Formats: sequence, structure tokens, C-alpha cells
Amino acid sequence: MNSKNVWIICHYAQQPPLNTMLRYHNWGKELVKRGYSVTIVAASTIHNTNIDIVEQNGKIEDICDGIHYKYINTPKYSGNGMQRIKNMLAFCFGLKSFRKETPSVIINCEAYLFPFVKHYFKNIPVITDTVDLWPESIIEYAGYSKKNPLIRVLYRLERNAYLKSDAMIFSMEGGKDYLREQSYSNKINYSKVFHINMGCDLEAYNKCLKDFSEELPWDMNKFNIVYCGSIRSANQVNKICEAAKKIHEEKIDNVDFQIYGNGDQLENLKDYVAKNQLNNIHFFGRFKKEQIPGILVNADASLLTYKQVNLMKYGGSQSKLFDYLASGTPIICNAKWGYNLIDRYYCGVVTEDQTPESFVKAIKYLFSLSDEEITQMGENGRKVAEMYDQPELVDKLCEVINFVVK
Repeated sequence: MNSKNVWIICHYAQQPPLNTMLRYHNWGKELVKRGYSVTIVAASTIHNTNIDIVEQNGKIEDICDGIHYKYINTPKYSGNGMQRIKNMLAFCFGLKSFRKETPSVIINCEAYLFPFVKHYFKNIPVITDTVDLWPESIIEYAGYSKKNPLIRVLYRLERNAYLKSDAMIFSMEGGKDYLREQSYSNKINYSKVFHINMGCDLEAYNKCLKDFSEELPWDMNKFNIVYCGSIRSANQVNKICEAAKKIHEEKIDNVDFQIYGNGDQLENLKDYVAKNQLNNIHFFGRFKKEQIPGILVNADASLLTYKQVNLMKYGGSQSKLFDYLASGTPIICNAKWGYNLIDRYYCGVVTEDQTPESFVKAIKYLFSLSDEEITQMGENGRKVAEMYDQPELVDKLCEVINFVVK
């Protein structure tokens, strides 16, 4: 058995450019450079789209950046109802087609997959990587009750994964804090718990920036504040619109908001902007991952917005945060995260609360700073991005792999 044969099993880790959540692709690229063989197993369907990658490419396997991709045929779905559950179960049971494979280690990327991974890959070390505290985030963002039967099942699956995995990785820095609050905390071996944030791929980022040649449709004489990401309830983009309205009412005419992204709240927000006759906020819809660097380096500030919920105390690990940091622009954040890199390294400003008034106050604070102070904020952010560049993160990942293999 190849001691460097790593499999990553993640429902949502399809190859780029169709997938923009590149945590596992970035890991895979760096591991391949270090002599590892890397296979990523993902669903054929891409979340929040009607795309089936097997239908589109006409094959169930592919190679991208030296990484072997294997796809499990799963039914298409929309929303979070029964069709999505069927999709998830199809992926879980589809793993049996690989049960004769013998990787040296498996990185399992959803806690609910753990029993299936252990069943089909007996005697192989399993690392469980957590980037989203399911079902905690479902309860806090979607309003589900902890007594909901499905939530109860997810809690049991989470407990099983955390107790029986050979190692655990949390993208949020407070992962150990979360475990210590659980009823089974005294059964956890904390020496097998690690932290690897989302980070960024600065090599790819810099290449995208070099290749960027678009002329942005902004008034460059304005102070342009940019948001890039999903436009859904949890993202609280409505708070940006409310801040834009407040700025309009205060007749601050040198600020524009540029919103890039798509989601089920987009049309409602466009209606809000039209109804209030706001000419200081603009929507540009879906964007490509490779456009992000060119968009952000032309911004005067970037926006990180989320609904304030209790689980934020464990820290955040948003991909967009590291895109913002890499751009070298100050960040305005409207949520109080634990282990907040923006506060820790003075890369921007965190609002006092989530009111429009606090947003406007944060913007005015940036206005009050000298050019040198604004530049320093951006440089601080870029240095943080370098600390969390993929080679640095994969150094830590290799430590975890060696921990479980030995």
C-alpha cells in the first residue's frame, strides 16, 4: 500500500472551475507537489446549481492539477427538502463502489458520512474535517429545533464521528471549545484535534490578478466598498442595502457599494433598492472565482456580513475572508466572531452591532484615517493571507496525516 495515497471524500468538492469552494482541491494540489497520490470523491451534482458534472463531462472520473476525481452519480435537487436528503443518501451508499480500494488515509469532510466511510473502508485511518458545525448551524441559521428528528440524527452522527475518528480538523479556531461544551467532552482525546483554517492559494490568486483585464463598471472617483459572495438570508446582504439607504439619506455622495454574487435574496434586494431609489448600490450577479482578485484589488474596502449567531464564538473560516485579506484592502465586518483575525491583526474594522448606523459609523471611521493608516491595514491583511497560504496550511495537514498513519 502506498503510504502517501490520500483520499478525500467530500460531497461538495467537485473540480474547478465549476466549484469555487476549493479547500480540498488546494490541499490536493499541494500534496501532489510533495509526492502524494490524491483522490477526491465527490457527488456528480453541484450544490445550488442544476449542473451534473458527469452529464456535462461524459465521464465519472477525471484528472485536474494532478488530482484524481471520482464522481458518484446523485439525483439533482433544489432547496433543502426531501430531494436533497435523497441526494445525500445516494452519495453515502454510492461509496460502496470503492470498498475494495486501499488508500493509506481518508479525509472525511462531512460528519454524517463517517459511518459509511468506516463501513466501506475498514482498518483505514480516517481524519474528519469540519468546516461547518452541522447541525448547529442549521439550528441557528435556519431556525430548526434541536428536538427535530433529523437534527437529533445529525447530532448522533456528529458525536460518533468526533469520538471515533483517528483525528479531527476544524477550520474554525475554536473547534476544541465546541467539543468541550458537548456532553461527551470527557471522552474526547484532545491530542487528536487540530486546527487548519480555510486559507488561500496566493500563487493562484496572483496569477488570476495578473491575467485580469476587465474594465470594472464603477465610478473610480467614489469610495467603492465591495461584497463578493452568496446572497442568502445568512449572509445579511440586506444590512448592506440598509446602510446604503442611510448613507443616501445623509447625502454622503462619495460612497458606492458594489455587490457581486447570487442567491435567493437577490431579487428582493434589487426591489428594495429600486423602491428606495438608491443609486449608490449596484448588483452584478454571479461571478467566476478567477475574477475575485481583480475585483477586490480595485476596491477601497471589502465587506464581510453574516447574521450574528451564537456559534460565531468558535471563530469563522470563510473563504471570502481570505480573498479579502489577500487583496490588501481594509475589511468592514458586521459580526463579532471569536478568534477574529481582523481584530487580531488590525486588518479593518468590526461594527459594534448589525444596525445600519453601525455600518455607516465603520465607513466614516475608515474615512477618518490617513492614507498611511489605510495602507497599513491592507498590508496587515496581506501578511495574514501569507500566514494562511496553502503551503503553510498543508505543512499542518501533513502533520495530521503522519499522526494517524503512524
